[in-house]
Amino acid sequence: MNLPVVLTFLLVGVAEIAIPLLLGYIVVRKFGLQWKIFVYGALFFILSQVIHIPLLYLLQPPYSEWVESILPDPALALVAIALFLGLFAGALEEGIRYLVFSRFFRRENIPQTRENGLLFGTGWGGIECIFVALLVFSGLVSYITVTSGMIDPAILNATLTDPSAAESLAELAALAPLDILPGLLERMMTIILHITWTLLVLLAVLKARMAFLIAAIAYHSVVDIAAVYMVGTFGIWPTEGAIVLFAALGAGILVWSWNAIGERSEPGTS
Repeated sequence: MNLPVVLTFLLVGVAEIAIPLLLGYIVVRKFGLQWKIFVYGALFFILSQVIHIPLLYLLQPPYSEWVESILPDPALALVAIALFLGLFAGALEEGIRYLVFSRFFRRENIPQTRENGLLFGTGWGGIECIFVALLVFSGLVSYITVTSGMIDPAILNATLTDPSAAESLAELAALAPLDILPGLLERMMTIILHITWTLLVLLAVLKARMAFLIAAIAYHSVVDIAAVYMVGTFGIWPTEGAIVLFAALGAGILVWSWNAIGERSEPGTS
């Protein structure tokens, strides 16, 4: 067992929980908002995944089989699958965000301000980050179990008869700290992107212009398509580099959207 790997797991997991909550706290305090907006963002993200994940399990296998039957080239098949996953996620999540701002916020008399949009997007991206942190801690438990000799040798030998399982165990045992850190970078960039998409969707509602919703769907889809394709083709670090560039562009769009929405009411009226 490698102590730096264990400490990196702990650092990443704790950071992926603490940073979204700290960001939410800063937004709440700075603009005098209520935590319920952050919670709404988190709850609607969960709702989106309750819809997203079962549909994905239902639709992706037949789609993948069909793609592989007509595209024998693995590279082209990967492009087709990336397109499906990206467009599906973008349309579903941004569509739900649009319904939240156009229906739920109005029904609950929640001001459609840029400040509330910022906090809602923080909650949406933040809870996703926290869920990923739970997976990180699960990975830590698996790493400790595998590398500390806690698995019975007979069970381990039986497992190793499966080549894919043997490869997974070998990869887990060979982890280095730099294999774990990219996940933290990706989560921070993804929060920026979720806030960007949130403000674009809010702008679509406030200006009654579907072009902004389409832009949010397209940008979300492009990021996911690129991530799926690049991680399967170039590996993790080039993919993380691309996500950083997408987030940098997103930060610029976020600032533009913030200014385009403008001040609509007193920040404390949430």
